[in-house]
Amino acid sequence: MKQKLLILTGFILISWTVNSQISFVKSTIDADTSDEPYTIASGFLDDDAYLDLAVGSDVSGNVTWYKNNGDGTFATGIILTAIAPNALSYVEGLTIADINGDGDNDIIAASYLGGNLVWFENNGDETFEPAVTISSSIAGAGTVIAANIDNDVNGYLDLVVTAYDGNSVVYFLGNGDGTFGTLRYVVPLTPGSNPGTMDIADFDGDGDLDVVVGFTGNGDIKLYDNRFIPDGLDVSGNVPFVAYTNAVDTGNGFLFSVLFADINDDSNLEIVKSDNSPGANPNIAWYSNDTSDTGTTFTETTLATTIGRTASIGVADFNNDTYNDLVVANGRATDNDFIWFQSNATGGFGSEMLIDDSSSTAFDLEIQDFDNDGDLDIASISYLLDDVFIFKNDLFTLSTTEFKTNTISIYPNPTSNTLHIKTTNQDPFDIIVYNVLGKEVIKTTVLNSTLDVSSLSKGIYLLKLENTDTAFKFVKQ
Repeated sequence: MKQKLLILTGFILISWTVNSQISFVKSTIDADTSDEPYTIASGFLDDDAYLDLAVGSDVSGNVTWYKNNGDGTFATGIILTAIAPNALSYVEGLTIADINGDGDNDIIAASYLGGNLVWFENNGDETFEPAVTISSSIAGAGTVIAANIDNDVNGYLDLVVTAYDGNSVVYFLGNGDGTFGTLRYVVPLTPGSNPGTMDIADFDGDGDLDVVVGFTGNGDIKLYDNRFIPDGLDVSGNVPFVAYTNAVDTGNGFLFSVLFADINDDSNLEIVKSDNSPGANPNIAWYSNDTSDTGTTFTETTLATTIGRTASIGVADFNNDTYNDLVVANGRATDNDFIWFQSNATGGFGSEMLIDDSSSTAFDLEIQDFDNDGDLDIASISYLLDDVFIFKNDLFTLSTTEFKTNTISIYPNPTSNTLHIKTTNQDPFDIIVYNVLGKEVIKTTVLNSTLDVSSLSKGIYLLKLENTDTAFKFVKQ
């Protein structure tokens, strides 16, 4: 499906046409970024409704942020200050979140060499404070994720980090003011395991956040259940994580990425992997659980690609048909560099389609609507080419003539708390709101043409009127 979008000041009008074609157009953000960019993150870093970018680099150890100009172009990158003892070397983990509760998103970076986990406080005026160390004892610090893993009633964000050389996954409970508790373990020391990738989500739907980990050392994918108890902590002050009895998968050569996503559109989360050195194993596969408890086994579904050494992956609805598609990036300098698969709406995918073949070694990617045109784009980096770029999705054709008399609109957009839905229909109607990963976050019946979105995190969402082809993109500030 290809939708045609009309954007007017304060609200959005949509009509729909059928067109199976979709393409991505590459636009360079920085053709000479700091040496060997390894990780990328997106978020609102200034006082506008446009998603900005942050990039962490290996050799230089720099963290650079790029302001979004609002049209899919970005300002010249600004390198943030990180000096000893808060210096960074080989930044291989990066996330954006408001960890001190002041309403401005901060940047958190993990340094593989030196084991530093630091944060850059956002001053709210497009400047950042120099790096401040949260911990300096994470051996081989890598992927970092901010999340409320202890179900803190105040919503304070915690930090979870893979420790590659420490053969563990650790976490720090947040105090809500930019300070954190002592180092604790999701995955205790497991010699030779070398966790390199992870993701966090409520996999089992019980109201707390679980963790999936890809171990590059032993080739396992393992799932850890968050056993929520009052206040989220046990008598020792730990979040009680319990490993599932069975591994999700074993025998992988070099797990580059694992993530939670509803990849087969069954309204449940699956676990998706990218193996950079698959050998006889599939490099792209996903796993669904056979039962609902920690003793479950997992069913594997594979997908063949022309990329032999896959790296970063993403699952999202690129054509706004409410079915999740898949993007796959290359981890080497040969083969196609970016490909995508369109969902066939029955839990599978169509044929592989090329996005680009000039952006090798894309070790990380972000999927968001960076040019604010109502469809999802892809921002990424090339490790070997020292390049930061965006693939703009040309799904929508803007027009001032393609709308119907009986039009539905939403406003204000962006919004902080409430969406108003303007329609000539006086009857109650059902709506579903999805996040950029295609996960349903709100499902309700609208009685008075207003929708409370105050509980949503900052970001971009898709609102769909159930049993219709009408959908709207909106920004939650």
